[in-house]
Amino acid sequence: MFRSITILVLIFAIITALSYNWIYEFYTVFGYNRPHIKPYENGKCRKIEGVEACEDIHIHHRTGYAFMACGKEIERIRGYWPPIGTYNSSIQSIDTPYIYDINNDKLIPLVLKNFPPEEDFATHGLGIYEDPENENKLYLFFVNHKRSGSCFEIFEHTLHTNELIHLETIQHELINTPNDVFPVSRHEFYFTNDHYFSNPINKLLEYIFPLPWANVVFHSSITNETKIVAEMRTPNGITANFDHSLLYVATTSGHVLIYERNKNNNELKLKDKMFTGYATDNLSVDEETGEIYGAIFQDLYQIMIYGNDLELPLMATGIFKISNNTKGGDEKYSLETIFEDDGSLYKLTTIAAVDRKRNTLLLGSYRSKGIVRCDSLEP
Repeated sequence: MFRSITILVLIFAIITALSYNWIYEFYTVFGYNRPHIKPYENGKCRKIEGVEACEDIHIHHRTGYAFMACGKEIERIRGYWPPIGTYNSSIQSIDTPYIYDINNDKLIPLVLKNFPPEEDFATHGLGIYEDPENENKLYLFFVNHKRSGSCFEIFEHTLHTNELIHLETIQHELINTPNDVFPVSRHEFYFTNDHYFSNPINKLLEYIFPLPWANVVFHSSITNETKIVAEMRTPNGITANFDHSLLYVATTSGHVLIYERNKNNNELKLKDKMFTGYATDNLSVDEETGEIYGAIFQDLYQIMIYGNDLELPLMATGIFKISNNTKGGDEKYSLETIFEDDGSLYKLTTIAAVDRKRNTLLLGSYRSKGIVRCDSLEP
């Protein structure tokens, strides 16, 4: 009898501890009782007009060209864009990707070649792979939320031109709710499915309850293999270190996950998990220091209530930096918030792309007009 009571008490204690951790993380990530965020006034950042809804940005560091997945804000909220639960299939979206030339402060629209004009091109995440045999040739991988089903579009780009030559469309049943993509070769890439369900109501439940049903998937057109390599809650941005031996995955449920990649079979093994306290979107890695920059949503509850409104209220945004902890203590990593704004300068930042060579951060957003350029890595 005593033994049975002891077991029951132990089970109750474990459930209570797990529930407390889940409730604490939920409470924190949704932004309850977060201190009021003030307008950004440091003067190191400025808005660059001429584009909008640039959800993802990747910088080609050798040239200083920032490749951007941009769209039209009105089509995001009134057309067909499943990431925010808009399913108006009567509107065709044909997004225009851009290059932002950091050196010359210039926007360059990219022209799609060989892409079927009747097809949708509703972009989201973006990945870049440089041809190892031709340094002037890049391959761009775009998430495309077509009305007929989400997929990946792969383009070839020659540096110092304004063309994207369409090569192929990748479709598969595991491409369910794709968010971001990271290519490791011309024919191989990892991507995140940010939810298990595609139905908006069921997706909301995945935010609320600790259900690790979403995933990271590996695809190879070389071996004709597409497989789930990791499962977790609400994965979002995905990137890697300089030699692709470590993959970093941000989650909207408030974590950054670090995976060791087995290059022989492309399987992933969880190495570290860090609670950021923020709903985290895309990640960018400093190629010199290895530090990780993440775009964060300060108030996830507010986004769920007002995020699809035509006129947005002020919505606080921010950027954090993850470094190795050199200050002592038990923590392996340190997290520092390096940029905050109440939404007066910019709303709903989804990427903070870092370029140490030019001391520049570029901020993009799936909803805001323009992008933001910060001429400091600690703005």
